[in-house]
Amino acid sequence: MGNQVAAAVVYRDGNILITRRAPGEKLAGMWEFPGGKLESGETPQSCIVRELREELGVESDAGEILTTSMFTYPGGTIELIAMTVSLRSDVLTLHVHDRAEWVTPQDLLSYELAPADIPIAEEIIRKYG
Repeated sequence: MGNQVAAAVVYRDGNILITRRAPGEKLAGMWEFPGGKLESGETPQSCIVRELREELGVESDAGEILTTSMFTYPGGTIELIAMTVSLRSDVLTLHVHDRAEWVTPQDLLSYELAPADIPIAEEIIRKYG
């Protein structure tokens, strides 16, 4: 099994949260659904709550898994697990990103998304668009 990565699909008032990787980070300048690698013993849900706390300084509640996608980078294969998440606060503090945007599902593909995130965007458009 390759690395598992959890990604947050935060849908609020008709918009989806995406965040842009800051200069100096891997995939700098690309947009993504916030999240990160599962650590040993974590569920996708516990991982995403931890990652949103670390990356965005916000508490959240993880919901159901929306979709998963396999993606092979030069460094290896990841399984991206996207789940619906509700935030407990609107105040985001960016730690590994330089921008956050709330965008309509229809607009997601006009952003330069990280490659593994594109199938998730397509699923969001199918479900919410």
